[in-house]
Amino acid sequence: MKFVRKNENTDRYVDNIFSVSQAAKADKEGINATAGCLYDEEGKLYTYKCVFDSEKEISAAQKAAYAASPAGNPDYIDLVSDFILESRVKNHHVAMATAGGTGGIYTAIATCLEQGDHIIYPAISWGNYKVIADENGLIPLTYDVYDLDDLFEKIDSVKEKVFLIVNSPCENPLGHAYTFEQWEKIIGKLNSLDKEVILLCDIAYIDYANGDPKAYFRLFDKINDNVLVLLAASCSKAFSYYGQRLGALVAINNDAEFLDHYLNLCSRCARATWSNLNNAGMVNVARVLKEHREEYFAELQAAKEMLKKRTALFVRQARECGLELYESADGFFVTIRMKDNASRDAFHQRLLNARIYTIKVNKGIRVALCSVPYRIVDGLAGKIKELY
Repeated sequence: MKFVRKNENTDRYVDNIFSVSQAAKADKEGINATAGCLYDEEGKLYTYKCVFDSEKEISAAQKAAYAASPAGNPDYIDLVSDFILESRVKNHHVAMATAGGTGGIYTAIATCLEQGDHIIYPAISWGNYKVIADENGLIPLTYDVYDLDDLFEKIDSVKEKVFLIVNSPCENPLGHAYTFEQWEKIIGKLNSLDKEVILLCDIAYIDYANGDPKAYFRLFDKINDNVLVLLAASCSKAFSYYGQRLGALVAINNDAEFLDHYLNLCSRCARATWSNLNNAGMVNVARVLKEHREEYFAELQAAKEMLKKRTALFVRQARECGLELYESADGFFVTIRMKDNASRDAFHQRLLNARIYTIKVNKGIRVALCSVPYRIVDGLAGKIKELY
């Protein structure tokens, strides 16, 4: 094709999630299990009262102003990185603001990899990993998140730099989470490699996990000099602030001087992509974390409980009716297991015909329980099973 890069993917781009989601929104009588956003029990987008009450106090001048730098406002960076790490990491670390979790992932890839490099990510995963990999001319390798041996085989197959994406806990779309013991094995494997290793942890949904989902962060104090850990976090998810496109990228390494240089690279990348972030959004998130912290965590806990009840009901009823799901722990989604993508496509169409809107993933159907009120979740597994 004229004028564009020689390696540009010229296939017609259709975003599976947005196209099906738009059809679901247009069907007021259908069941919309597509959205990666949390909805309340009235079927409305769940918003944190403290976040949007605080936003009302932001002046027009603050809303109109540029942020302090492409890497974000200093108070936002400090407060959000503290919010992410919870004082669990003693190792050297730096942080920058990003355009959502996606911006953090893109920045990590753009600063660490070159065309022709390998990138390792889950075989059943968020589709945008592949889009970003394609756009950067990378060679994808995928692994089974339920099989550490498979993951380690894929790591060993890369002869040069290893770039590994792990989405845990609350993996999109499976809801999978590694145990602390499994994380010890993963870090041990990466430490054993005689080559550069970048571990990118996509933690977009981690704030909705139960238990102690950040316990494994303390293992980042035990990484070897050859390992760089990057955490891509999403304020869009954590604060139900989706359209504001805010997140953070935290870099952890044993070498403080390297991290200073790396943050400079990330800042340059930010300047060359989004240039400047949402100033009002950063001002507001910082204010919430400083002045409305207790209210925020109370609302977050209520959201987690709402989501937990929906998931427990769906999983129990799926088990009772024989609807086979991938094993999950926490998160916005559960995924129906399919033997192959041909049968998945046919099943997905039957669901659409029945006005049950879901999202296709590799060898599965993603059901976004985050967007389905409890009263509609009740019996949904049985309705789906009837069409299986």
